[in-house]
Amino acid sequence: MVTIAVAMFMAFWLSACSVSPSSTPQSPAPTAAVSDEKSDPLTYQGCVYPADEIVQACTVKGGEFSKQGMLGCYMCVVSYADVGKACQDSTDCQGVCASTGEFVDSGTTKQTGQCSLDSSPFGCRQLLEKGVAQPAICVD
Repeated sequence: MVTIAVAMFMAFWLSACSVSPSSTPQSPAPTAAVSDEKSDPLTYQGCVYPADEIVQACTVKGGEFSKQGMLGCYMCVVSYADVGKACQDSTDCQGVCASTGEFVDSGTTKQTGQCSLDSSPFGCRQLLEKGVAQPAICVD
């Protein structure tokens, strides 16, 4: 029984890591523009390390590729200069505005949070919109 469970887990894990990213360029372009959707490093998410042009585009945006989430797939993560700044809405931040400390009930008003550290969507957080707490979410 344990052998079957381990085999199923391995099959799932291997299939997840062989997923090819949907935004991988089909053919190399002589000059890849950073705004080009195919080379936009913020859209690349894959278990295969990205092509050099995508890595360079990520670096230009101030980010770096690192393994993210439970599957450990690569993603361009951009750090934000306003990390920790008090906020009530994501428009106050380069990234998102999230509550700090204990989660509160969704819909609670007059909340203040802090601007996020980086662009990684992983972890547990409760976003704030115009000072109103949104439902808490955990992303693996």
